[in-house]
Amino acid sequence: MTASRTDLPEWLALEEARRSFAPRTLAGLFKVEPDRRQRWTFTAAGVTADVSRNWIDENTFAALLALARACDLEKLRDALLAGEGVNNTEHRPAWHTALRTRPDDPSLTRTLDEEQLRTLGFAEALRAGRIEGSTGRPITTVICIGIGGSDLGPRLVTEALGTPTGPVQVRFVSNIDPAELDAALVGAQPETTLVAAISKSFTTMETLENLRVARDWLAAWTPPASGPQQLDPAHHLIAITAQPDRATAIGIHPKRIFSFHDWVGGRYSLWSSCGLPIAIAHGHQAFLDLLAGAAEMDQHFATAPLERNLPVILGLLGIWYVNFWNIRARAVFPYAQRLRNLAPYLQQLEMESLGKRVDRNGQPTGIDTSPVVWGEVGTTAQHSVFQFMHQGTHWSPADFLVVDEYANSDDKRYRLLHAAAMAQVDALAWGDGILGPQRSTENYAIAPGGRPTNVISLPRLDARSIGALLALYEHRTFVHSVIWNINAFDQWGVEVGKKLLQQRLDRAVI
Repeated sequence: MTASRTDLPEWLALEEARRSFAPRTLAGLFKVEPDRRQRWTFTAAGVTADVSRNWIDENTFAALLALARACDLEKLRDALLAGEGVNNTEHRPAWHTALRTRPDDPSLTRTLDEEQLRTLGFAEALRAGRIEGSTGRPITTVICIGIGGSDLGPRLVTEALGTPTGPVQVRFVSNIDPAELDAALVGAQPETTLVAAISKSFTTMETLENLRVARDWLAAWTPPASGPQQLDPAHHLIAITAQPDRATAIGIHPKRIFSFHDWVGGRYSLWSSCGLPIAIAHGHQAFLDLLAGAAEMDQHFATAPLERNLPVILGLLGIWYVNFWNIRARAVFPYAQRLRNLAPYLQQLEMESLGKRVDRNGQPTGIDTSPVVWGEVGTTAQHSVFQFMHQGTHWSPADFLVVDEYANSDDKRYRLLHAAAMAQVDALAWGDGILGPQRSTENYAIAPGGRPTNVISLPRLDARSIGALLALYEHRTFVHSVIWNINAFDQWGVEVGKKLLQQRLDRAVI
């Protein structure tokens, strides 16, 4: 295979395709293709994506698919899903899909099933009031301490599923800034609080420091004069980690440690025992439904032809804009308050996975890789960043996330929310010309349009839909990594700052 992606004839064909769009408009694309919306709408695992408002036509689509095949996308996809060592710098698989679609290996399947049953059983026992603190009172508050993937995924899904269905409060802490842990502890009682430390390596500085402070808070509890015995902090701690020996070494009882395999990357770990907070807040069935939705998307990614493969299509559109339109940023606007943490989650998923300057062979890529991922929840975004979206001197392709059932909700606010999203995608595509006679002729008021968007629709905001959505974005990210020939599953860049901090600590600078 040609060493450089830019030398591939398929790459050169796309450069030519890009030049062909210079005299065209998005409105013009719809005029020559009256059924364009139907043609460019795809569905997988209940998730629908309307990509019609993109700078794409049949010739360009064919060229993108040809590039994917020239880069061995199908072969590498199969290697990923089969648990082969696709993480070449860390010499291991990236097999998070095995957590929701069980592999053929009976021994591994048994291990995964046992740990899942143990994790979900613990969650149900908490919800039933059967897990008590050291003074005999049931646990009613769980403080989840983690950072990065150990926090973003569980936090996103827990909030996305709405009001918790059980009696146990779940609170999240990630920042080493004391303000976050202080806020999480407000109103919590040590007797009825469980602290869950979530860390793949169990060496993460922020998590361990917050754990130390939380343990001190537990130890400082003073029983009333006629009350129960002294509280035992160790009885109020659990750990979720791929390194259980390290958790044991700091005093967490082995029976209170939930583990997962080291081939589960942190940003892909919500499907493992790291998803315990989700099960505590919403029950074991919600967690299983989450896995089922993701498994359905896995199956689609594994078997659907590239021409109808939703993660592939979205991934190739991303390549198209970054490498042939010189786009440096991509926006995400979920029109659902419960998805307000989606943009931060995707920032880590994509920018940590794709922010690489060398390829899988350790050579400079020679091409641009990850754009900046940013976003805000709609409709809040419309009153802050949409001025840039409509009239900025450069543009950012955007994903608009909508919930279908909102369109016909009994609550007018949900109907307005859905309608606002659809109005904005049309305004971005067509510009103010769509207003007809109401259009202003003043230069300062003109919005040119031509700003591409994907409208990604969920039937409803439930666990199965959320699972499918997150798996869609995972696989989309992998497609990017294949075309760019980079390793999506390591993150060596973040180690520099960690090592420098350790040097400062060793010199007692802090």
